[in-house]
Amino acid sequence: MTGTPALEQHPSNPFVDGVVRRSDMVAAGHSNYSLATRCRPGGPWQPILPGILLLANSPPNRRQRLKAAVLYARNEAVITGSEALREHDLILTDTTEVSILIPDNRRLSARGYVRVERTSRMPKPVILNGLPFAPPHRAAVDAARHSRDPTDQRMLLFSPVHAGLCSLDDIRTELKACSQRGTAALRPLLDESATPVLTSTVHQGWAKRVINQAPVPNPEWNVPVYNGSGKPLGVADAWWDEVALAWDFDNQRDDGADRREERFTKAGLVLVRTSLPELRGNPEDVVRELTLGFLHAASRPRPKVQAHR
Repeated sequence: MTGTPALEQHPSNPFVDGVVRRSDMVAAGHSNYSLATRCRPGGPWQPILPGILLLANSPPNRRQRLKAAVLYARNEAVITGSEALREHDLILTDTTEVSILIPDNRRLSARGYVRVERTSRMPKPVILNGLPFAPPHRAAVDAARHSRDPTDQRMLLFSPVHAGLCSLDDIRTELKACSQRGTAALRPLLDESATPVLTSTVHQGWAKRVINQAPVPNPEWNVPVYNGSGKPLGVADAWWDEVALAWDFDNQRDDGADRREERFTKAGLVLVRTSLPELRGNPEDVVRELTLGFLHAASRPRPKVQAHR
């Protein structure tokens, strides 16, 4: 058969990215001889993985490499590890390896740049740009398990937590349930003694993601606030000194938080209170509340309060 079937140009068919299974090409009308001829050195096409062809003679781009890995692993395959974290916009580092999860009742060898891991705990994939990726907490643990650098391990493990895409409990649960290979160095990172400090940092990470979406200036963080006489009123999780606006997001609704709210209000501060579930799961409403709070604070005379850093 001569010429390239027009199928590969149509976005609704499996040839759209220029990465196809050899069997699909045969089904589309190519003979084995035609495929072998086109995939010779210097030819217009090339094999990229066993049974997978790239319909170009240039190096594959990232999208083509990922699609080829999924086609090679076939049914139920899920991309995990660093490439999944990158797709979730958590890391920018380009990697040479693609980690693929497959059910443990299947047999498939690692080939080329594809690392294959069999698991009895297949995650429900998150479909991004048409490809299946592990959810952030699973991808983070899988990536960290295969790293040997402590700095990279910490960055990989906690990147989705700092970004507000999962909780520390999600990471902790995944570590307990996952394969034990490569986890010995990770478990101390979740030592209970470090959890309060890390948790506060994580909550601030969620808050910073919200601030990046809000039309307000960047605040200062964890600022002690005092009234005009120098009496302490409490610590604002975020503070806009020019308008005396406080944002409280790192405290549960308890007596201490309520008393701080009362002191702030009596001193004339504008206070926006956001629950942690709202902060993590409803950023659009939080952006709206912060914007309205800032406008309200800017429209009234600034009270005589002071902040000590």
